[in-house]
Amino acid sequence: MTIGIKNLILWRHAEAELADIALSVEDDMARKLTPKGKRQAKLMAHWLQKNMPKNLMLISSPAVRAFQTAEALKYNINLHPSLKPGAELKEILIALANIESPKQNLLIVGHQPWLGNLAAHFIGNSSAELNIKKGAIWWLRQSLINPSSVNRSSAQASYSILTVQTPSLMR
Repeated sequence: MTIGIKNLILWRHAEAELADIALSVEDDMARKLTPKGKRQAKLMAHWLQKNMPKNLMLISSPAVRAFQTAEALKYNINLHPSLKPGAELKEILIALANIESPKQNLLIVGHQPWLGNLAAHFIGNSSAELNIKKGAIWWLRQSLINPSSVNRSSAQASYSILTVQTPSLMR
């Protein structure tokens, strides 16, 4: 699947309250960041503010912990119901294909395992199980596999990892 996004930045929510296996879906959606998670979100937001590209669209899972992570950036947040915990990769890809935005840069705040699956998909290794750590940012940049093609619309897009940043690197 090709999307018209040059920079795809994936940000896993920071550390949240412990999950209980017996939690209902509503209770899981209401889990908040811990004090450590709030510090992680603030550190990563500071890094993003210094480094993120202009003309960025920020979409977030509607789960409280993801919204609180995104909120640390002090940027316009678009909640997207498809980005919920436990979503399947196919659901996420459909949601991305349906985003109507002229912006070329997208920041997604979400959850494991689908964030790792999404990263693997866009770097061309869908069989990999990538683990994005709590609070971490994976920045993927689009490149054309065949940039010398006369017909650029037929060139296949792929993504490479530009950088991976974690809260522990920000200390």
